This record gives sequence, C-alpha cells and structure tokens, in this order.
Amino acid sequence: MARHLNSPQRNKASACVHLPTGTPMKTALRLASALLLSTSAVPALAQEKVTIAVGTSVLNVGYPMLTLPMTLGYWKDAGFDVSVEPVGASLQAIQQMVAGNADFAQVDASVVVQANVENDLPVRIAMGNNVIDWSISVPTDSDIRGAADLKGKTIGVFSLATGGIPYLESYLAEAGMDMENDIELIPVGFGAAPVEAFKSGQVDALLYWGSATAGFENAGLEINKIAPEDWRRYPGYSLTTMQGTAERAPEMVTAIIKGAAMASVFAEANPECAVRLHWKAFPETRPAGVPEETALEHDLNYLNAQLGSMTDAFALNGGELWGAVDTEGFGRLQSFLNAAGIVEGDIPPEDYIVAIPGFFETINDFDADAVRAAANACDML
Repeated sequence: MARHLNSPQRNKASACVHLPTGTPMKTALRLASALLLSTSAVPALAQEKVTIAVGTSVLNVGYPMLTLPMTLGYWKDAGFDVSVEPVGASLQAIQQMVAGNADFAQVDASVVVQANVENDLPVRIAMGNNVIDWSISVPTDSDIRGAADLKGKTIGVFSLATGGIPYLESYLAEAGMDMENDIELIPVGFGAAPVEAFKSGQVDALLYWGSATAGFENAGLEINKIAPEDWRRYPGYSLTTMQGTAERAPEMVTAIIKGAAMASVFAEANPECAVRLHWKAFPETRPAGVPEETALEHDLNYLNAQLGSMTDAFALNGGELWGAVDTEGFGRLQSFLNAAGIVEGDIPPEDYIVAIPGFFETINDFDADAVRAAANACDML
C-alpha cells in the first residue's frame, strides 16, 4: 500500500499528471484527454500489480470497499497485489488513471459524466458505491436555511476540483444565483483545517461529502445540514476504470470489484468489526489521544455515514446486486448536469457502465451468507 503513484516503476509505463489544486475541471480533463491519446500505445502493466487512486486525501475507516479487501485478503487470494492511494479530489484521481498511473479511480459520478461528455474520455463505472451524500454544513444558530441565504457567503470546500461543486452550482442556479458572482469558495482541505475555518468564521458554511461531515461532528461542530431531497436519488461516489483496461484485463477488473463487493457485505454486517480490523491493519489511522470507547464512537460515525450512502445506492440500483449501476440513474444525473449548464451534451447512459458481459452477476457470485457469518464472528482480530 505504501507504493506511490509517481514511483519510478510506475513512470516507466506512463507520465504522471500534477496540476494546481485550482485548475478548472474542464481544462484539467482536456489535458488528461490529450495525455490519454499520447500514452495509448504504452504496454499494459502486469495484472498482478493493481493501483486504485482515490478521490480523497485521507483513507480512514470510511472506505470499507477499498481497505477491507486488503485487510481480509480478498484481493491477495485472487492473485492481485493492490495498492490504494489517496490522491486528492476526484479530478486528480481521474487524471492519475488517465495517465496510466492507476488502474482504477474512486471518484464522484459528476466527474465521470464530465470526463465522458466534455472530454470524450472513456471512463467507465465498474462499481456504484454511493448516492450523492454531499451537504452544506452551517452552524445551528445560522440564518442560512436554503440556497437563497447563501448569497454573499463564503463556503469552504476540500479543493476547487472537488466533486461536490457541480451539485452546489446547480442548487444555486435553481435559486437564480451565479456561483462566480454570488458566493465565494475557499479551499480549506481536510481534517482540522475546515473545522478551524468554520469555528473562526473564516467560512460561513462547508460543502463536504457524508463521511467528512461525520468527522466535523466528531470534532464537536454543531451543525445543520442542508441538501436538496433529490440529491440522494442520483448516483454518487463510484469506482471507475478505463474502457481500455476493461477490454484488456476483464478478469482483473472482475476480481477487484468482486473483492470490493464482498467487503461491502462484510462491513454492513458488522461495522464495529470492520473498524477494529482497520485499526489492526492501519494502526496509524486510529484516533489518538482519546479513550478507546470514544475512538470507536468516532470511527463508527465515519463508517456508518458511508454505509448509509452505500445501502441507499444498493436500493437505488435494484437492491439485488452489490455494485450494480442503474443506467437510468446516470441518465438522470446527465440530464441534471445539462440542465444546470455544467455539461453540454450527452452519451447513451448505458455507455457509462463497464462493458463486460454478465459483469455485475459475476462480481456477486460469492457466498454472501458466509461473508456475513465471518463478519459476525469477527475472529480474525
């Protein structure tokens, strides 16, 4: 897991993209598209080594579909040495995948639509993990109750390339507001920085995803969460790969996603066990300086926020197959982004999904009851 995306081994096969945090999304994706064309003749990397770039800066317990397969040995048992790398925002994760530095990218679905529609990048959904679980956090005593109240306010975001910005832009547009002229976005990063910015009044609100917002609550912030009701009816955080990777290595793609599906079932069955296994494998991520009971409470808050979004996505996508993707959901999201003026154009919704015959049935071809029984026993600690 410690191998870095810009290691010399990885750079033998590809160029690494590094753009400033504030690079506009369309510009960055256009550069990524050009890089994809320039590296299309590069030989495929050995299937035994797999890298997943994650649109976050910190891998905590809130990513069970990515960390538990390593902890439980699912990917190792399938013959793959997987490295999971936090790289920043969703845009940066896609850049790394397009550049060939990663085989998969965990990103917000809105960025997937933009990559395909605006830049003709063949980014494909291999696993639908979440619904849109972003929200705008404001102090409980704030007079901000809806979009109109945000006029003239400052909003803290992880970065100016973070995946939730298109949703905010649409929310403001519905209230007749323009994001460039009516609000100010301030990148405040992750962890303690946004908490301090919120406490000090540097920002009036915070726009973050579900598990990050749970972290703000863990830090003692008293907040109200504002989000349109329809947001949770759209696909959100998703595990993606390039179309070329799916065509070149369908067995690898299937094995990686199956491990992620098994881990999702495990975490849902016993969240506390999932937390304790994460601590065992990654002891540096355990909350420090607090009693074990408090540390467990905080990390369960992170994990349960993610699991809530994951189970909503499971229901949205049919309620039968983990990771399955509702093509109608992507059609709705694409229409939503067009109506908001965030993208111009569309592709057939089914083209967003990885094209491997029987894919979602195959990745769910495991004994889910046995996985749940192992989770409930939790005897691997």
